[in-house]
Order: sequence, then C-alpha cells, then structure tokens
Amino acid sequence: MALQVGVIGLGVLGRPIAERLVAAGFEVAVFDVRQEPMSALKSKGAVPCKSPAEVAKRSDFIVSLVSDEAQTNDVVFGGDGILTTLRPGATLIVGSTLGPAPVQKVAAALAAKGGETLDAPISGGYIAAQDGTLSMMIGGTQSVLDRATPVLHAFAREITLAGAVGAGQAAKLAHQLVFSLNVMALLEGLALGKAAGVDPGVMKTILRDGIAGSSVLALWKDLGPRWKGMLEPTPAGVTPPNMRKDLHLVLDLAHALGVPLYLGTQGSLVADAGAATGRDDPEL
Repeated sequence: MALQVGVIGLGVLGRPIAERLVAAGFEVAVFDVRQEPMSALKSKGAVPCKSPAEVAKRSDFIVSLVSDEAQTNDVVFGGDGILTTLRPGATLIVGSTLGPAPVQKVAAALAAKGGETLDAPISGGYIAAQDGTLSMMIGGTQSVLDRATPVLHAFAREITLAGAVGAGQAAKLAHQLVFSLNVMALLEGLALGKAAGVDPGVMKTILRDGIAGSSVLALWKDLGPRWKGMLEPTPAGVTPPNMRKDLHLVLDLAHALGVPLYLGTQGSLVADAGAATGRDDPEL
C-alpha cells in the first residue's frame, strides 16, 4: 500500500508540496481554512478534509505548513487538532519556522501519544517547491528521518540532519538571519551603484561575477519583487511578512542564548520601519 501523507496549510509552499506528493504516488489528505486550494488539489487526486484531526486519521506522515506558532498550536492541540486522532507511530513533519521551544513542546505532546516529530523547516521558496528542489534542515533522530525520507524527497533535494528536535529550527533561524541581511545588503549595493551612474542590470552582472554573488542574487529576477515586498511597513497588529517575522524569532533566540547580533538587530529595525534602501525602486 502507498504511504498515506497529510498536508495541513496549503499556501505558498503547502499547495505545490501537496501536488508533488500526489504526483509521486502517495495517498494525500489535505486541509486548509480556505476551500479554493483544497478544491484545486481534489482535482489532482488529493482528499480534502474538514479538520487537522481528519488529516491525522488518514495519515502515516503529516506535513504541517501553517504560518506561525499560534496556528501550529491550533493544528496540534485544538479541539479538532491532530492529537485527537493521531495514529500510533505516525510522524508529524513541522515545516513551519517557529523557533526551537514551540516545536519541542509539540514533539513532547506527540511522544506522549506514541507519535514522532521531525523539526523540518524549509528553504527555497515556491519555485523550488514546484520543482521539488527545496532544502530542509532537520531536527530529530536519524531513524525517524530515514523513515520519512521517501516522503521528503518528493519535494526536497537537500535534506540535512542538524541535530535533535529544535536544532532544525535553530539552523533555519541562523539561515534566515544571513538571508535577510543579504537581501537588504543587495538592495543597498544596487542603490549605491545606481546613484553613482551604474545601470542596475550591469551592477547585478558585476555582483554575480564577483565574490559578492549569492543565491539571493541568482533568484532576484523571479523572487526579488516578493522579497522587496516583505520589507514594506505593515499596520499595527498585522503579522509581518515572513522575512521580518523570522528576524523577530532570530532576535528572540539570540536573546535567550545571550548571543549579541548587532547587524541582525539593526537589520530588523530597518525592515520593520519600512526604511530599507531601494525597496520601493522598481529598477532594482
């Protein structure tokens, strides 16, 4: 029998991940608070569910891709959460970026119900999700990862075990620190070159050919506008876009560990203020 896999959260990453799992031959159950992505996935062969609990009832592996800690807690601990119907030996794969403590709390709760957890945040964006070339940094045991690897390889190319549950989250936040500062530094460099008379297209070629080149620059044509949009200010009380949300989690973890992040702190302030140089220039 094909492995049964559930996907909860059908947003930018969840929907293409679910599509790839269906295409790989898994029996896929899906849930989202929005009907549209579930209907679209039903047409491709997935089974829409009415709750996370129904997904868990149908699944050997459950991939959670909701936005934040509050939504993850609802998926796991809510009245219709996965703990109410979790199969013995089932594995929850937490793909969201939450920080170590929330995923460790989830893992303890699943263990008490006879389940397993992989702390498995993702890098790569929607293009890599569509292509099946995402990168994953894993917190968990090698034995659980080995069992989950056929599922993960349906949508991820690079899968790296970072340590115990929580280590994947810590590695992702360290990655997001470098990524976010890379985006802002690239914008500043392009803006500086433009102000001095260097065409932004030429400047990108120079950066690409020099030691400053990065995967952020390589993906700028497709993903640059989205990343720039994450640097826009947001109204009070509205959850900030992922880049800025992750920077907040980075600083929370650094504070808890006593690690001073001077660039990270300043970068987060600049991003939240909507003051990142070049974010509103369509030529960059």
